[in-house]
Formats: sequence, structure tokens, C-alpha cells
Amino acid sequence: MSSYTDFYFGRGEHAEWIGSLRGECYPDNFLAVPPVLLALTATDEDTFRAAVADALVVWEDERLGQGYQPELGWPWLWFSSHNSSWIITFDPEDVAVFVTVGGGVRWHRIDPHDPRFPEGDDPLGPPDIDTWLRDPAAPPSVPMPLMREKPADMPTLGGDAR
Repeated sequence: MSSYTDFYFGRGEHAEWIGSLRGECYPDNFLAVPPVLLALTATDEDTFRAAVADALVVWEDERLGQGYQPELGWPWLWFSSHNSSWIITFDPEDVAVFVTVGGGVRWHRIDPHDPRFPEGDDPLGPPDIDTWLRDPAAPPSVPMPLMREKPADMPTLGGDAR
């Protein structure tokens, strides 16, 4: 089963999307593929951006899936990263890499000296899966930029027009 990862520079509604991966997007693979590991342990913007750019190519070379360059446009049918499996960003204000999951309610700071993902009962994910399914971008999900316009005639989901 494919999973999806989106990379950003910054956090919040004005974060800059800098690429995505599709395929075997799991923490063990992130830590095993050198450019993704370098992105996770980056301590400056230039290193993070270069590592992500390399990861988009190497991911395909390693036959783990596809890499999507930002020049080609947003690759997903959904409107934001709230539906993606993983979101990885470098926050210049905190000078650190953070991860969350689609519908995630908080960010997990990656320690560059010990890059581990949170373990256990998914402490990043939505507390109410039914509510998340109706509207993945609704609070308490972390704010993310809207990458596609939502159509005005979007269907009503679960009694909630979104």
C-alpha cells in the first residue's frame, strides 16, 4: 500500500511546499535512504533543501516509489497535506526539522543527533478519526497551506459542507 510524504520549508498556512514522495514512505525507509536521513538531520535551510531535492530523485532510484518536484505542481487529488501520511518540514524560526502525520494535531521535533519518529499509539494523529475523515483540515489539525482550490460545489460529507 502506498503512503505519501510532503516536504515543506516553514510551518503553518504559509509554509512553502518543496516536494513529495509516494510509495514506501515509512520511518525505517526514511532513515535508510541517505538524502532523506540528511534532510531529517539538517540544521540549516540549504542542507534541508538540497537533501530534499536529492531525495526526490534517489527515492525512485532505490525503487521505493515516486518523487514529485515542485516545478510539476501539487501531485495529489486532495487539497492539503492533511490527507498525506507524513509531513516533514524545516522550520527556520526554530532551526529544526519537524514531522507530523496527515490530520496531525502537533509537530514532533527531530533530534539531528538521534533522528527518531514518535512511537506508540500515534501521538501525532487525530484524536477522533471519524471527525478527521469528514474534514482532515479542521482543527485541531496543525495548520497547512491549501495547495488546490476547493470547488464551490464540493459535496457534503457527514452532514458537514466543506
